[in-house]
Amino acid sequence: MHHHLSLFSLATSCLVVLTAGVPLMPGEPIPNEPRAPQICRNPPKRLEWRQMSQSQQKSYIDAVMCLTMTESKSGIARAINRFDDHQAVHSVQTPNIHWVVSIPFIRPLVDHLGYLRTFANTLQGHFILWHRYLVATYETALREECGYEGGQPYWDWSLDANPHEPNSMAAFSTDVLGPGRYSFGGNGDFVAPTPEQNPLNLTGGTGGGCVRDGAFTPDRFRVNYGPDPGCLKRDFTPWVLNSFADPARVQEVLDQPDYASFARTIEKVPTFDAPNIHGGGHFGVGGVLGTIGNAENSPGDPLFYLHHGNLDRVLWMWQQKDPETRLNQVGGPVVPMDYGGQNVTLDFTVNLGELAGDATLKQLLDTQSGVLCYTY
Repeated sequence: MHHHLSLFSLATSCLVVLTAGVPLMPGEPIPNEPRAPQICRNPPKRLEWRQMSQSQQKSYIDAVMCLTMTESKSGIARAINRFDDHQAVHSVQTPNIHWVVSIPFIRPLVDHLGYLRTFANTLQGHFILWHRYLVATYETALREECGYEGGQPYWDWSLDANPHEPNSMAAFSTDVLGPGRYSFGGNGDFVAPTPEQNPLNLTGGTGGGCVRDGAFTPDRFRVNYGPDPGCLKRDFTPWVLNSFADPARVQEVLDQPDYASFARTIEKVPTFDAPNIHGGGHFGVGGVLGTIGNAENSPGDPLFYLHHGNLDRVLWMWQQKDPETRLNQVGGPVVPMDYGGQNVTLDFTVNLGELAGDATLKQLLDTQSGVLCYTY
């Protein structure tokens, strides 16, 4: 049908063999102790962007811009400000939360197939909870450093997707992606990708250039971190968003019986032929050339946090169906796709470098654990 990943079987078999025993988390040789939980009082409630008043939306955008004017503290080279910090830690940890590879034969292949890297994420058991931690840490920075008083908003793209009209552009004409000064802006000018930029021949892109309107135009916002610093880019690809963000895909994820099945279904397998909700936001908005479609540097688009906020909300909704079990259950492989090997456990730790210390998956299962403090 569309865009099968040639070489996927080769890459998978090689990566499973080559990554066995490779430490997943960067940092000190001896891990830090997991964070001591605090008491969660008055957790902020996260809202869908369109549930927020105009003043709340303005306050959020202003806080994001504040991060771009606040000095970096991550210690990562080329991260200039606090917004960059979160993109940079995602980029630095991509080999650990995505593919874990270290030899010359495989790395050029994996670096070339950005789509393959992005869609491998939940083929590790800690992917969704690591991203929960990242978004919550970003939310804390907005609140504690930039005076934002609300919760991190999310974008429920299932409200906008039209699976019956895959080429419809209506999903990109909402208040989320609107042209206003306090919206996230729309598409970029059309730029045809080169074959080298589009090794999987993803078709249907309608942009690729700098975002033309909204809060994050080139005169107001710059992507500093990554291989191609400059303007924020978008490449709306309607068939991806309309099929991958289908409400039926969300329900399929919510119907899973256990954590490991949930984690696999949120992304399925690395091919455009298997619609999945994680890919919808990344490639529906980012396409081939857009910032959010880049595996390592997707947090360079402020919309990343609304997209992953919604994925986190789906996880929260799934947990609410059976909290006694699902606040105490993880699963999935430590090594990508090694389903016969070592699985993550409740005491498996992840971290965000200088942005946030070690946290166990058990601590990250509960959005009001004290390590985390928010609700939906």
